[in-house]
Amino acid sequence: MTITQFKFENMVTLQGSQVMTTSLKVAEYFNKRHDNILRGINKLECSKEFRALNFEEASYLDEQGKLRPMFKMTKDGFIFLVMGFTGKAAAQIKEAYINAFNWMAEKLTKMQHSYMKQHNDLMLEYMKEKDVASFSGRYLRNWRDRKPAYQSKIQRLREQSQIQLLI
Repeated sequence: MTITQFKFENMVTLQGSQVMTTSLKVAEYFNKRHDNILRGINKLECSKEFRALNFEEASYLDEQGKLRPMFKMTKDGFIFLVMGFTGKAAAQIKEAYINAFNWMAEKLTKMQHSYMKQHNDLMLEYMKEKDVASFSGRYLRNWRDRKPAYQSKIQRLREQSQIQLLI
């Protein structure tokens, strides 16, 4: 069995902030029966904590519309499960799966960095605008205090500049 190309986006999905795959996809890519994959997961000799963190029981609708069991699993759960799979094709698929998990994690990191950059740029703009508004407010308050004095001086100059005729 020769595997030539993998579409990473078909192998793993994003659920919340967790990169996951399913027992169905493992069965499909490794060309194994799904019931054997389920049995393999149930027979794993890992701790309850590891199982709880890396394997989530779920269900799917089969072709007849019946609800069937499956597992969602993290990268660590996937690696733990498939460590026992052997052969050249299995090795190639394991490597492709690990690359798929890493690919999705890299996408998440880039997306997070993009959001952080957008956030930082927006915060910088916000702080600049806030400083301008604050400065403007102080300047306006200062103007209100000085305005009557200016108006008074202007009025006195107007009055003094008027030539008064004595008749």
